[in-house]
Amino acid sequence: MDKATKSASPAGAKEGDYAALRELFRPHVESFDYFLDAGLEKMLAEIRPAEIKDPNSSTILKIFLEKGHVLPPMRDGRLGVPLYPQECRQARITYQGEFKVDVCLQCNENGALVRHTFNFGHLPIMLMSKLCHLRDADPNKLVFHGEESTEMGGYFICGGMERLIRILILQKRNYPMGMVRGSFLKRGAGYTDKAVVIRCVHTDQSSVTIKLYYLQNGSARLGFWLGGREFLLPVGIVLKALIDTSDREIFTSLTCCYSDKHGREKGVVSTQLIGERAQIILDEVRDLSLLTHMQCLMHIGKYFRSVMEGFEHYDYEAVAEAVLKDYIFVHLENNHDKFNLLIFMLQKLYAIVDQTASPDNPDALQFQEALLPGHLITVFLKDRLQDWLRKSKRLIMEEATKNKNFDLNNALEVRKFLTKHTTSVGRAIESMIKIGRVNSQSGLDLPQTDGMTIHAERLNFHRYISHFRSVHRGAAFAKMRTTSVRKLLPESWGFLCPVHTPDGEPCGLLNHMTSTCRISSFYNSEGAVKDFEKIKKSLSAELVRVGMNPVFPKIERSGPPEVLHVHLDGCILGTVPSARIEEVVNFLRKLKLLAHSGIPEDLEVGYVPLSLCGAYPGLYLFTNPARFVRPVKNLLSVPGGKQSIELIGPFEQAFMEIRCPDGGDGGRKKMFPATHEEIHPTAILSVVANLTPWSDHNQSPRNMYQCQMAKQTMGFCGQALKFRTDVKAFHLQTPQTPIVRTATYSKYCMDEFPSGTNAIVAVLAYTGYDMEDAMILNKSAVDRGMFRGHIYQTECIDLSKKNRENVPEIFAKSVLSRDTNTAIDSDGLPRLGQTVHPNEQYYSVYNRLTGAIRPVKLKGSEPAYIDYVAVNGASSKGDFQKVSEHLRNPVEFQLAERYQNDHTEVADLLSSNHPHILCH
Repeated sequence: MDKATKSASPAGAKEGDYAALRELFRPHVESFDYFLDAGLEKMLAEIRPAEIKDPNSSTILKIFLEKGHVLPPMRDGRLGVPLYPQECRQARITYQGEFKVDVCLQCNENGALVRHTFNFGHLPIMLMSKLCHLRDADPNKLVFHGEESTEMGGYFICGGMERLIRILILQKRNYPMGMVRGSFLKRGAGYTDKAVVIRCVHTDQSSVTIKLYYLQNGSARLGFWLGGREFLLPVGIVLKALIDTSDREIFTSLTCCYSDKHGREKGVVSTQLIGERAQIILDEVRDLSLLTHMQCLMHIGKYFRSVMEGFEHYDYEAVAEAVLKDYIFVHLENNHDKFNLLIFMLQKLYAIVDQTASPDNPDALQFQEALLPGHLITVFLKDRLQDWLRKSKRLIMEEATKNKNFDLNNALEVRKFLTKHTTSVGRAIESMIKIGRVNSQSGLDLPQTDGMTIHAERLNFHRYISHFRSVHRGAAFAKMRTTSVRKLLPESWGFLCPVHTPDGEPCGLLNHMTSTCRISSFYNSEGAVKDFEKIKKSLSAELVRVGMNPVFPKIERSGPPEVLHVHLDGCILGTVPSARIEEVVNFLRKLKLLAHSGIPEDLEVGYVPLSLCGAYPGLYLFTNPARFVRPVKNLLSVPGGKQSIELIGPFEQAFMEIRCPDGGDGGRKKMFPATHEEIHPTAILSVVANLTPWSDHNQSPRNMYQCQMAKQTMGFCGQALKFRTDVKAFHLQTPQTPIVRTATYSKYCMDEFPSGTNAIVAVLAYTGYDMEDAMILNKSAVDRGMFRGHIYQTECIDLSKKNRENVPEIFAKSVLSRDTNTAIDSDGLPRLGQTVHPNEQYYSVYNRLTGAIRPVKLKGSEPAYIDYVAVNGASSKGDFQKVSEHLRNPVEFQLAERYQNDHTEVADLLSSNHPHILCH
């Protein structure tokens, strides 16, 4: 039975079916759901406890965190009274829920455990997540609560503004990537430009990047960042500190990939120089008089005890164990696995140096993944909680030093110091979403700390959905002069749209996922959280059944081309003979398609075949989240007589044979038959690019321009305009559905938010090649409303913040005023539907101290209609200080206005009042 039973065509959904539209927003919502489900619990378990030693006694107080709770948004913190997103927009507040954590105190090792529940402020709640009150609401309920009937969520409301955490490109996790960079030479004397870099990601989504540098003398240094500084260790010390092994075993493990009988044939990745380099590595350790496993641990602990915070009173061995656990290959828990991986990285590094293997391209999507909103919040929240523990420890230590009567056993006294900075944790998360800045001393191993969030603006629906499908390479690359990071590489085929990228400065850096591209998550197809340990055991058992030799406890003393190593999420499982590797790969692909095999459907089977000086061979399996995946047809496995849909990733796609959907061979040789087929010709385009008709009859740049123009046009920004509080919103009065349209319009329900007006442009030219960008409009059509729209502006007036002298002010109108022509109503607020011209009074303020009435005039140069007035707050009538006013400005087309159609022709609107014939 196949897992995928959906139609092979990406188009053809029924009107009103929002399943396809919901799929576009799923990566954002699912990542935040995992943070609430299991991510928070795992993150709290990985926070290092704070230990405080009493200077006046031998008492040691241990403070650690246990269970966390995030509550749904409630009005004024009252249980049972839900707070809805529309209320937060109107009141300019944050859609957030209370965040509580169980803090445990324990004096000495055998002391009683005291548990307190602390309030750490509030955490912003993503719309349509598990804690959102609109989750699973039907369109009627959404409309009842002032939302769009197609509301899909995926963003936060902070201070009344809709903020979106953008998807950033990161290095692929748990994969050792060979690099050649000139910046590596700056590490010090003797360093070269070659290294193997691996970004190790822990179960709580925190990461540590390990770099294995090659030295000119043939040795290597292992580097990692700790406390804002990079530390470099001789690789031999790390090898001997990981496990209790001998020099002979290390030498054999390193040199096992070389054999005299192979020579320079295909798949050979090592030379005889590796023996000399292995001897240099071991000699460096002996020169430091480090001969045993314990001596290496003591050496590491001696140099890191002053750096590791909270380990001042630990012995050197404990400090070294903490360094190896928290900073060396954090995605692995077993030191034997870490030892095997480090040996493999050394072999790959030497292969790149000897040019028997080629370095990897960090700009290729094959070696990249996505940073999802829920993962960023998990990592940043862990950093803030760890910082809170650090501050609390310092306060308690200062008090214990000053006050000799202070008793660490008194939980009530200790609690006073613990509650001083608790709410700063929630404020830090809200601030990060508001301004997009991650304030952390460590940097959290992120490519940037600014620009993490953007405003989810709704100029039109094309622009809105593009925010959720966009992926950014990183702000640091925008300043680079090189264009290599902007190139559209073949590895991006089917995952990133080749058309939908802006021109100008962000070109090539801001890309958009294709309409069929997804991002893997922690959830399986049934909606349950994946059990990665169970998946690892199932995969290992199946691989052993088809010929894999498991690695335990040390790596097998052999290598390419005889055998290939099998990696699973950065852990070496074993080796497979080269003669059977293709059989193993086909077997794994069949397991992916079986509904009850225990193997995830989004498993990435990255088989890198043997080659001559090509990519380092091996079988790399990935089950982790944040990977780009897309569906294709599997032609080899056809259970039940049906073509099976398989999810593949960019890493495995680079070495697969996928033919076009027309069935042609595409110039493929007979020795490389196609094993997969594309689902649909337009599957390589994004949602917005799929809306352009006749894209294959246009010049390539025109398709790119159309994607940008479609996101800039005036259209229906939303149907719930009455409840929107955008600072500025554009609304086309009489939009139309396109006469010429693609099937994507129906699939994603684009007619719910139309963008534009149909127009037929007559072209008069001498030869047909000298068309000018100009057109003439019929005056009567313009008078009847052609291209007419409105600009809605929201003005939030808060008298409590405007008042500088602390004098109470409210909205009111003078009882002595008998002017009935003014726009001000009896409550001091503007009348609905009233036209207000510039410099006219439209609301008045009453000063309770002086009794003076102060009228306020409309600023600007354009008249406006009072469309809607909302009173914010729970005060009685006549005693309110905060209102939101919606002003509506009519908009007509102007001379030289740009007109853009879906067939990508541009025209300037000329005079319609005095039309004339243009002669060229």
